[in-house]
Amino acid sequence: MILEEIRMLKYEVSELFREYEKIIKTSIRKSNEITFTKEDTKPWESKLGGCPYLENIEDYPLGKNNKPMIFLAQINLADLVELKNMPENGLLQFYIHNDECYGYEGPCKVKYIEKYITDVNQLVCKNPYEEDYKEFLPFDKEGKMNFQLREMPISCSCEKFNELFKGISFNEEQKEKIWHEFDGSGSRFGGYPYFIQSEPAYCDEYNILLLQLDVEDECGIMFGDTGNCNFFIKEEDLKNRDFSNVAYDWQCC
Repeated sequence: MILEEIRMLKYEVSELFREYEKIIKTSIRKSNEITFTKEDTKPWESKLGGCPYLENIEDYPLGKNNKPMIFLAQINLADLVELKNMPENGLLQFYIHNDECYGYEGPCKVKYIEKYITDVNQLVCKNPYEEDYKEFLPFDKEGKMNFQLREMPISCSCEKFNELFKGISFNEEQKEKIWHEFDGSGSRFGGYPYFIQSEPAYCDEYNILLLQLDVEDECGIMFGDTGNCNFFIKEEDLKNRDFSNVAYDWQCC
């Protein structure tokens, strides 16, 4: 991607929280916000559902129950920009355990494919197992991912939010608007997560958000009752391009 073509959504502190601008800006991270276009996708594109990049059907991962895992998403890393320690090229594929609880009862799998081909004649172009788990998908339709670089402050559902504002007493109006200013909702790669219930205990160690899939209408994403999911990785593992130990969590109301 040509640098001049990048358009970043700059974060501006609202007037209501302007007195804490210096504090808030210490928490700023960059994320690639995701929107979806309901359409068929090519094997190597960034996508929700559909067919993952496969050169051989035997490359499709199996879960602990020896059943094909549920393919959630694929990111073509060349579509992303300005994410620290992230590989600039290749594909990341996100799979979850094949069960009716969106993979809650089994390990996830994130595959990093450093090099890929674009000759469809040499690729599997139809998901060989989607019909087997289609009823367990947390979305209705396959979709292409579109990305927008954005600055964002820490989400108020993160435990470090309270540490950032330790000793500060918000007034009543600020308390009412905190979720509007710092909610962290939406689908994204990188940045901060949005926890519907509470932050998992492992997030101090698994401190980098890889992917968040949140409620949206175009492809009908929803985990349970207005829920979302997150994938996290340790910073050191990301530096080493080791995606073998990724934490997965989904929550709903």
